[in-house]
Amino acid sequence: MRVARLGLTLPLLLAACSSAPPAGAPSPDRALVLVESSGGNPETEAFVARFLSILSDAGLGNIADARLSGARLETLRVATSPEAVRFRAAYPGDGYIGLDLPPCGYVGRATGLKCTATVVLLSSEGKERVKFEASATNATGYSSESDRNPEAEATLAAAQKAAKRLVALLPH
Repeated sequence: MRVARLGLTLPLLLAACSSAPPAGAPSPDRALVLVESSGGNPETEAFVARFLSILSDAGLGNIADARLSGARLETLRVATSPEAVRFRAAYPGDGYIGLDLPPCGYVGRATGLKCTATVVLLSSEGKERVKFEASATNATGYSSESDRNPEAEATLAAAQKAAKRLVALLPH
């Protein structure tokens, strides 16, 4: 009798303890693939790391970094091309992301830096689902007394804005 009771109680206990995604949260079984990031500046990797971290923290599911594959979003737009078919077989996903990160530039009276990124998301069929720009400005400027890097700070802030905007634009 005890065994039967424990056998029934344990599944109920496990079901009650399992964490369900919060209401309105994106589906955790979604798969996104970062295909490319352009921009040869030192802040590019910091941007990508922050961007992917925020997407992961938002519970978007599996996010693969396929930048070293050599693929380009333009190739994936033609879903039936041999390159696109091979890439999708190696990196199956519900969406494919491309980031364009030009160098940060001075704004105003050259006291602040503005960093901008363009985010493109293609569907699994190669159709453009989302395209937007996200930018952030840091007005602290460089000074000999500061150990802070305003370009790095603006880059990280732009990454945060870009990731949060992408999360908001994806269907839940």
